Amino acid sequence: MLNNPSVVKESYGTRTTILVDEMNSTAVSCMVKDTGIEAGDDGKKIALAGSFLKGDLMDRNGTEKAFEVVSDVSDTTGIVGNLLHDVDVTAGTANAQVVIFGTIDATKVDESVATLMSTVKELNGIKYIK
Repeated sequence: MLNNPSVVKESYGTRTTILVDEMNSTAVSCMVKDTGIEAGDDGKKIALAGSFLKGDLMDRNGTEKAFEVVSDVSDTTGIVGNLLHDVDVTAGTANAQVVIFGTIDATKVDESVATLMSTVKELNGIKYIK
């Protein structure tokens, strides 16, 4: 693994915590697809913290089981939670965590994600506040 050229280590500083109370929340590991995510000015594709994720919580391991970032929340069928942290998917599918229970502070996420949260208001054990 040490000689694997695809292993990239980058440090971005302290992560923003979007949860109101980390002790009273639940997040599980998952993989996130890079599809549907536009590259920014720096050329990186970043799945934003708080983004709504669609996938199967009972079958979430492996690249082929990766969750999708959802940009249309008019139908919440299949949406299981929110992305806990920003995830760089420039190189393709990446490791992540999906929040499946807790309270998320919409003031700590990107404006585009906060707009979606104001539309949904609550999702299967997740509440959104400002």
